Amino acid sequence: MDTTGETQSCRYTDETTKNKYVAKLLHPIKSNGFQGLRMDDIAKAMDLSKATLYKYFPSRDEIIERLTDLYIKYVVCDEAKLMEGSPEAYIKGFQSTFSQTLIIANYGTEPFFQDLREIYPQLLASIEVSISDRNGRLRAFYERGMAEGYMNDLNAMLIILQDELMFQKLLDPHYLMRHNLTLRGAIWDYYQIKKQQLFKPDVLAQINDETMSEKVDSLVRKITYGVS
Repeated sequence: MDTTGETQSCRYTDETTKNKYVAKLLHPIKSNGFQGLRMDDIAKAMDLSKATLYKYFPSRDEIIERLTDLYIKYVVCDEAKLMEGSPEAYIKGFQSTFSQTLIIANYGTEPFFQDLREIYPQLLASIEVSISDRNGRLRAFYERGMAEGYMNDLNAMLIILQDELMFQKLLDPHYLMRHNLTLRGAIWDYYQIKKQQLFKPDVLAQINDETMSEKVDSLVRKITYGVS
């Protein structure tokens, strides 16, 4: 029995493959949003022919809906469970959330959100709920760290707000240029400031930054080129 047609049909409905193609839009839409993207542009960004694009995605609406779902699942919520009870757990959690907050800021830009606000307000509402839930988990994480004596007593919500505002500035090439900063240097220096601000001296002395340095290099490549 010839199963070629069936195999091709399964390929075009495979969730992993479809998500892989949609993820390629995250980088281009962060600067200019998606309103100006035609299906021709989307096909080019995904490295597909227009005919093949329609086999994967019958409509532009489906692409935007899947892009929003992807942003929520793999950008906003792609973090290991925040552990507690030891210096190692809080150090690992801090480094993970620092990296993830940077990625959220990188892809969750005003052009992208403005287009959602105008055309798909219900999708933007889903993102806002997910970010709010994440911020609630972060606040609880910081407050546990303070209560257990590993972190300095600070306002947890202001720590979260500080990251959001700082990353908006550090991801702005014009801001970096005006202040003679490089992206990699600015992110690394802010990480150093943040850990000094957050942790008690005995915990601070236990932080090994070798792995984090490699992670920052990877983040800079992802921000600059959209590579995973």
